[in-house]
Amino acid sequence: MVTLLTILLACGTEPAELPDDSIPEMAPTALLTRLSLDLRGRRPSPDELARVEADPAALDPLLDEMMADPAFGGQVRALFSEIYRTQTESYYVSANSYGITDSAAFLAAVGDEPLRILSTVAEEDLPWTTLVTGDWTMANEVLAQAWPLDYSGTGWQKAKYNDGRPAAGILSTNAMWWRYVSTDFNANRARANAVSRIFLCNDYLSRPIDFDRNVNLLDQEAVEEALQTNPACVNCHQSLDPLASYFWGFYYYNYTDADEARVYHPERELLYRSTTGISPSYFGEPGYTLGDLGRQLASDNRYVECAVEQVYEGLLRRDSALADQETLTAHREAFLAGELTLRSLIRSVVNDPYYRSGDTEAEGAIPKKMVTPTLLASQIEALTGYRMSIAGFDLMTTDTYGLRTLAGGADGFNVTKSATAPNTTLVLVQERLAEAAAWYAVTRDLEGAVGEGQLLTIDPAATPETDRAAMVTQIQTLHRLIYGTAIAADGEEVTANLELWADLYAVERDTVDAWAGLVAVLLRDPDLLFY
Repeated sequence: MVTLLTILLACGTEPAELPDDSIPEMAPTALLTRLSLDLRGRRPSPDELARVEADPAALDPLLDEMMADPAFGGQVRALFSEIYRTQTESYYVSANSYGITDSAAFLAAVGDEPLRILSTVAEEDLPWTTLVTGDWTMANEVLAQAWPLDYSGTGWQKAKYNDGRPAAGILSTNAMWWRYVSTDFNANRARANAVSRIFLCNDYLSRPIDFDRNVNLLDQEAVEEALQTNPACVNCHQSLDPLASYFWGFYYYNYTDADEARVYHPERELLYRSTTGISPSYFGEPGYTLGDLGRQLASDNRYVECAVEQVYEGLLRRDSALADQETLTAHREAFLAGELTLRSLIRSVVNDPYYRSGDTEAEGAIPKKMVTPTLLASQIEALTGYRMSIAGFDLMTTDTYGLRTLAGGADGFNVTKSATAPNTTLVLVQERLAEAAAWYAVTRDLEGAVGEGQLLTIDPAATPETDRAAMVTQIQTLHRLIYGTAIAADGEEVTANLELWADLYAVERDTVDAWAGLVAVLLRDPDLLFY
């Protein structure tokens, strides 16, 4: 499959060039920070900063190390989460239906299933076509309790459905079709559009429609006739409806019925005959099962081009434009040369001058990107060990109890893209997160053995009067850890931080309170929001 696809896409294509070198590149340590946050979800360590300061060429081996890091898979899931939109708490079937008492864990596991397949494909350097052709899914103990899976062991691992469903990678997962449900009248069209949007970057709902207003939308027969004869309707439905006919095996008469929704229904695959009357096909190519659809997607040029577009837009945090076409072609060629492994595509994009752009107003350049709530949470956790949650729900990545959309994130329903500019509620969320994380980290470090803390290593009894040198060193270390900067012992940052610490200490005469207040202020800095 890969070889054929490579030949088809490369045939007659001249090698494209990336944007010229007139776009200034950001400073090596700033680029290191961007790469580390994008690929690992955390800021670089002091040792890594020192390596790049000593030799900027160290960025290349560090890039390989980052993509081999255990945290890489999580960042891949974050990169595609707004495309799949499965990480939600709005599923119709409850955890209790399967005897599962931890609702937060159940909802998180369901939403993660497709994204775990994707990140496993990335981590194991499997070809991108595996996403829609693989005969396995990803599951943990929670999903194994609810769904018909061959699963043993603990934690997230490969598993197989045992209810006879066709093998089609993500297309065969329960989570996808729990997220994208269908009514009888909709006849799986929403599911077909989800496949088109996710895998081909073609969203039917984004097309302008000029339809005959004389059609009685309350008359099902009139609507069905219009879908087949009205030019405005046919424009979409001619390709959408045959695609929708692949999904009847996942049709649920009652999608809140836990028993019905947990299994695939091969006996319903032919329901299209009594509903739309349209046989399954993929843009004119006939098929029968989801397995056929997966193979058809995998051999479509647009499938690869869409992946390139998604990674490019996700890492640059902007939409691609017509001016980006040559650049996208270059990344597509790198993707093909890398045998369709996601690492090869990501490596190409992060070497793009637009991704690495420094301070410039050049069109398409991104000198600064704003973090998503997920990235804000992960970098704070890496620095402090703190994760803000309640009743098992991660407050930065959920909405029922959480703060995701308030912090500029996307819930996949009402908001489908994360914000790229700050708002008032993001600042408030950052403030609360910083305060909670600072108190957690400072209390833990200062109540533990001196010198062994994650964030603070100073003796809790030290004050500017008793050990100014230790205070200065600790503040320098905090700036290095949090911002990646090296500040002078007599610099204005140290002076200002010591003054703030002294003011806080004067209130309660408590060093823990003083350090917690100072760390909270450092974690509230805009530098934690932009990179």
